[in-house]
Amino acid sequence: MSGVCYSFVAVIVKQMKNLHPGQLAMYRFIALFVMSIPEAVKTRQNPLGPRNLRFLMVLRGILGGLNIFLNFNAFRYLGLGEASVIIFSAPVFVTIFARIFLKEPCNIFQSFTVILTVTGILFTAKLPSRITEAPIVYSSEKLYGLLTAIFSLFSVSIMVLLTREVRSVHPPILTFHFSCVGTFEIAILTAVFGNFQFLQCGIQSIYILLLALFSYGGTTLFVMALQCEYAGPVATIRAAMDIGLAFLWQIFIFHDLPDTCGIIGAVLVLVSVILISLGKWLTSSQGNLLSCEKFKCFSM
Repeated sequence: MSGVCYSFVAVIVKQMKNLHPGQLAMYRFIALFVMSIPEAVKTRQNPLGPRNLRFLMVLRGILGGLNIFLNFNAFRYLGLGEASVIIFSAPVFVTIFARIFLKEPCNIFQSFTVILTVTGILFTAKLPSRITEAPIVYSSEKLYGLLTAIFSLFSVSIMVLLTREVRSVHPPILTFHFSCVGTFEIAILTAVFGNFQFLQCGIQSIYILLLALFSYGGTTLFVMALQCEYAGPVATIRAAMDIGLAFLWQIFIFHDLPDTCGIIGAVLVLVSVILISLGKWLTSSQGNLLSCEKFKCFSM
C-alpha cells in the first residue's frame, strides 16, 4: 500500500509542471508535519525521540529530505517509468548495505538478483545503445534527470537502513521528526537551486491536497512495514509496486511509450524484485513449518 501511495505522488509531481519540484517536496513535508502532530501528541513521548537515537534520526531526516528533492526532480525530467526503475532499484543497495552494517542475511540467491538489477539500471540509462553507437541523444534535462535519480537511489538506500536502525521509536514520532528536518532542508535547497511560485486557482489546490494525503499515507505505512520486517524485503515489495504502476501511468495517463531499452531494464528489475520476494516467502514458510514441528514434538 505504501508503494501505491508513492506511485500516485509521482503522477501528481509529473502533472504540476509549472511548480518547481522542490516546492512540491516542501508541500509534502509540511503535510507530513501537520498530519503527524495529533498522533505524536497521543503517544505522550518526547517528539525529539530517545536521546541515544537523535543523531541517527536527524541524519535520517537530512537524507530523506535530499532523497525527496532529488526524487521529484527525476520524475520531472525523466519518463515516469525510467525514473522509477532507477530510484526504486534501492532493494539491491539496501540488501548490500544491510548485510554490511546491520548484519542481515544475504546469500548467493540475493547476489544474483543484485546483478540482474544493476543490469536493468544500465539498460534504463541507455548504456547498451551508447556501446553499439545507436543514435541516442542525451539532452541536458535528460542528464540532469539521470543524475538526480541515481543520487536519490543512494540517499533512499541509506535512509531505509537508518529507519530500520531506529525502529524502536514510535512511527508518529519518526514521521514528526523526519518532517521537521526535511521541511527546513527542502526550503533551503529550493531557494538555492529553484524558485517559489504562487499556486494557480482550480485543480492545483486539489493536487496539493492529494499530494499531502498520499505522502503521509505512504510514509507512515513504509515506517510500519520496516518495524515488522527486514529492510531488504520491505524495499523490494515497495519497488515492485512502484515500478509496475509507474509504467502503467506513463503509458495510459501521459501517453509516453517506453523504448526497447527501458522495457528490458524494467523487466530485469522486476524479475529480480520478484525473485527476492519469492525467496523471502520460501524462507518464511520453512521457518513456520519448523516451528510447527517443534511445537508438536513439545506437545507430545
